[in-house]
Amino acid sequence: MLERFVELETSIRGTLRLLYNSPKGLTSDEWRVIKELIHILRPFEEATKAVSGGNYMAASIVIVIAQGLINVYEQLQKQNYTLRVNDVIKNILSGMKERDRWGSIEKSKTLARCTFLDPRFKDVPFNEVLQQTAKTKIIQLTTAIISSSGAGLSEEQSIPNDLTEPKNSLSIWSTVDTNVAQKKPVGTNTSRAIIEIQRYLEDSLQQRNADPLKR
Repeated sequence: MLERFVELETSIRGTLRLLYNSPKGLTSDEWRVIKELIHILRPFEEATKAVSGGNYMAASIVIVIAQGLINVYEQLQKQNYTLRVNDVIKNILSGMKERDRWGSIEKSKTLARCTFLDPRFKDVPFNEVLQQTAKTKIIQLTTAIISSSGAGLSEEQSIPNDLTEPKNSLSIWSTVDTNVAQKKPVGTNTSRAIIEIQRYLEDSLQQRNADPLKR
């Protein structure tokens, strides 16, 4: 609404001059304040569109957006705005930092896991301590998944049909099929989980505007 108001500035000024007993119009300083407010509020518009986007996983970008907003307003605070707009920036920044939920958003276990598992971000948004905390938890969850799925193949899958034939039936695949059926995964479930997570982290990040559910 403010943007549209500024777009019509010339028309509004001209119309007010033509009116008899017209209301008092805005001063040049007030017009400048409105224009600056539009500029400093744009990051929140961008954040709203990002969270509302149907093609994005909202939970995984909450921490990233929160960090981005704080960084943007810290930069805006250093720019040369009018005194009134500088006060607005200061209040926005202090409000974000002082709110209990906002200040501890990076410590949210659910949001941290979602961010860590988003191939666009992984562990990038976290400091060293939070990186290790998130990684450890994901390894624990992956270990549980591996354990619940079983260490090897099912009984029906583990022995090929060729091996169920009579012992005197010869096949070129007998030796390798027997060895494969007896093969056990090397290492513990935890070590396998660590390897999987490390491979995931070493893989290249997806573009920020890419669909994280597609690869």
